[in-house]
Amino acid sequence: MAGKRKRHGGEDAVDQEEVFSTRKRTCHAVLANPHHSGDDALSDIASPEGTPTKARRGRPPGSAQKAKALPNGVASRSQQGTPLKSKGNDLVSTPVKAASGANGHGAVAAVGNADRSARRKSVRTIVERTATDGFSDEEDVEEEDILARKIWDADEAESEDQQEEADGELRADDAVPTTPSKRKSGRRKKSATPPQNLPPHEQYFWQHRPGKIKTSNNTLSSLSLLTHEEYHNQINAYEDPHASSYAFLHSLHSRSFPQWRFELSQSFNICLYGYGSKRRLVTAFAKYLHTTSRSDPPRILMVNGYTPTLTLRQVLSTLAPLVFDCTPSTIPSKLGTQPREILTTLLRQLNTSPPPSPYFVFINSLDAPPLRRSPTPSLLAQLAASPHIHLLATCDTPNFPLLWDTNLRDQYNFLFHDTTTFESYSPVEIGSVIDDVNELLGRSGRSVKGKEGVGFVLRSLPENARSLYRVLIAELLAAMDEEGGGEGGMEYKVLYQKVVEEFICSNEMGFRQLLKEFYDHQMVVSRRDGSGAELLGVPWRREEMEAILEDLVV
Repeated sequence: MAGKRKRHGGEDAVDQEEVFSTRKRTCHAVLANPHHSGDDALSDIASPEGTPTKARRGRPPGSAQKAKALPNGVASRSQQGTPLKSKGNDLVSTPVKAASGANGHGAVAAVGNADRSARRKSVRTIVERTATDGFSDEEDVEEEDILARKIWDADEAESEDQQEEADGELRADDAVPTTPSKRKSGRRKKSATPPQNLPPHEQYFWQHRPGKIKTSNNTLSSLSLLTHEEYHNQINAYEDPHASSYAFLHSLHSRSFPQWRFELSQSFNICLYGYGSKRRLVTAFAKYLHTTSRSDPPRILMVNGYTPTLTLRQVLSTLAPLVFDCTPSTIPSKLGTQPREILTTLLRQLNTSPPPSPYFVFINSLDAPPLRRSPTPSLLAQLAASPHIHLLATCDTPNFPLLWDTNLRDQYNFLFHDTTTFESYSPVEIGSVIDDVNELLGRSGRSVKGKEGVGFVLRSLPENARSLYRVLIAELLAAMDEEGGGEGGMEYKVLYQKVVEEFICSNEMGFRQLLKEFYDHQMVVSRRDGSGAELLGVPWRREEMEAILEDLVV
């Protein structure tokens, strides 16, 4: 009996080992081939021979220990069929899908890892039940069928989701351009229609909002400046289209000449103000007084206050021959030398020997810079306060009343007349336009006197000085041709050597004396280079230098 039991026990063990191996291989086939039918897989697992077998309900206790205590043959076969994991007690492992793509498009998310872990646990449970018990009842078969179906559906859904995710990522990669376009920098265009539900005052400000700021690359430093000759040629060729309107305004102001003469006869002085030059109007009034005088023509002194070199001493010295009724050469020596002394002498003479008719003093541009210097305004006010002097003055600046305090205004005793003419100021009134513009631009040394001024200065200098200037300009032009037209200079020692070679001067003292004349007239400029050597140049453009050299050579 014992031998039969051993023999039957050995046969049962062999049968159990074969069933376990068959079901194990079937489970691996189901997991490796997801397209295999789930029902077939379950039937193969439940009954490899095609006949249903019964199993006890529930999971038997100690199944894990029994699985570990399988025969050596079974254990070795399971180890040969499916490699065990390094950690845990899993008898089988689920194959992991390889990542698709080199750049990570088939990577599995954390949720997918959790799902696969759940599926591995379910498969391990089925295998353990099959390996240990070998029998299952109908309810367990249904439970295993449902569990296998869920695993199969979850695997199919996961594969579809991964495929859609991979396709979406590929489409996103295809949509991204290879070279990203640079974002346009600029302000958004404003809408032509105002926003809705704006109050009336907000709509007004929205419609009158400032536009885009427009700037220009044109600067004053890039302008080509005019010379004196070019400026005068342009002015002489210009024809003012408003000449007829200027003539009409002049005729309107001329109708006030009788009124002005009456006001002057009543011991008032007249101040003409307004936009535009009033020099022609004052000259016309002087002619009117001269032609309409019943007795001897009046004595009129015209003073141009806009002359830069004008001084009060010159004005009083010109008035003295009229007061003393003499020629400029026979003026008495007691007149004095200072403006205050001369004015005191003239007022004393007017009070002691009154003239038969008052003297007329017409001053153009009383507010000009030469007549603003102290004590000129106070001395002119004392002269205008004399009953034997009739003063008519013009002012061109808008704030001229601020030049005088209450005391000076009382002494002037002015009557103001608006004589706007809109006429352009003549060159003698505004001085040297070219020099003023150059001074404003910081180029006062570039166009001093121009070509004509240089020719005038050179004609007044000796032959050696003209030869020195010729050599300097010729060498500078040659250096410009070699260096590409830049503003260079000539070294002091090189120029001196050239001058000595041409026998223009024999020593350095004479050379410096000749250069001094050019420095005084701003015809030569000097600077230091990086090594400290002195470089000599001229403040002219290339065209001007060529014209000056041509005049010197001829």
